[in-house]
Amino acid sequence: MSTNGKTHESQAALQREPSLIAVIHPTEACFGQMEKLQADAYSCKLGEDGLLTADHFRSHLRMFPEGQFIAIDTETDHVVGMTVSMRTDFNPSQPLLDSWNATTSYG
Repeated sequence: MSTNGKTHESQAALQREPSLIAVIHPTEACFGQMEKLQADAYSCKLGEDGLLTADHFRSHLRMFPEGQFIAIDTETDHVVGMTVSMRTDFNPSQPLLDSWNATTSYG
């Protein structure tokens, strides 16, 4: 049965509350999802050269915990966004001569 061209099921779907996204600091349980999200975002395969790994994320969290965030869908517990930040000494009047990987000790 339909009302105004919509079935009862689709009306119920429209009335559901949207998922809530929480911004939190990552935990060990999130690192695998963070790897996958990064690979998906850059259309790469997991493990490709240049992608950050769970070990990188673990190190970032250990070295600069207040600068690491993920967005997580609270309904599904899936990581849907993330930031990756780090502190480094930088002098804008001097050019960066090393590659980014060398500057960051490969992550």
